[in-house]
Amino acid sequence: MYDRSRIFIFRRPEGAGLPPETWRRLLFIGGLLGALWLANALLMGPGLALARAVRFVLYVPLLLFSLSFHEYAHALMADFLGDPTPRRQGRLSLNPLAHLDVVGTIMLVFSNFGWARPVVVDPSNFRVPARAMMSVALAGPVSNLLLAVVAGAAMKGLIMAQGLWGMPDLPFELLLGVFKAFLLVNLALACFNLLPLPPLDGSRVLRYFLPARQASLMRTLDDMGPLLLILAVSLGFLDPILWPMMEFSAKAVLDLFGLPLWLLRL
Repeated sequence: MYDRSRIFIFRRPEGAGLPPETWRRLLFIGGLLGALWLANALLMGPGLALARAVRFVLYVPLLLFSLSFHEYAHALMADFLGDPTPRRQGRLSLNPLAHLDVVGTIMLVFSNFGWARPVVVDPSNFRVPARAMMSVALAGPVSNLLLAVVAGAAMKGLIMAQGLWGMPDLPFELLLGVFKAFLLVNLALACFNLLPLPPLDGSRVLRYFLPARQASLMRTLDDMGPLLLILAVSLGFLDPILWPMMEFSAKAVLDLFGLPLWLLRL
């Protein structure tokens, strides 16, 4: 029987502890991101550079945490359903270094499109492989939706606290901005990953519900999927789908707490 206490054990990932190799990876990623940001800032005026710096400091930690939580949810679900592979590979951790890919992270920060290292699972360890694979795929977007709900609750609590006790305008606006950014980042991750396009999670969820022939046909797109996805994002083909999904999900979360949509300035 599965020991549920394992859910709450956050182990340090293999090769990503605080010994030297971890710090080298961390310094490399941080230094490269900083250098790219500085080069970008030098090409802009001082006003735009300052605005970009504020956005960078606010946005990047939220994005990296949310992306790591997404991958952790995949690993946790696989572990819960009986596959020890993610645990053995050090993926059952909230440490971003266990999940982030250097190139994918850089692209994500500077182009709003990127990726983390995928969680590897072994379907043969599941009792019902097809259903388990669908559940593992769905766990990632669902985890981001849950974080978006947490952000909505935090926004509601902050606004109520402001009304009851009052807060200085600057701290209130800063905190509200953090919660709004956290909500939008997680809704974006959830909606994007739910698209039924390989290699996104939505394609694996859809595959579970398709007849065997159509599911097999869909698997043939896996190799070309990443390239097609990059082209679709670069050319804006997904915008007419993603923006309505974002607006609908944002409205649903805000309605849950009686908050107006204009708060997010979508």
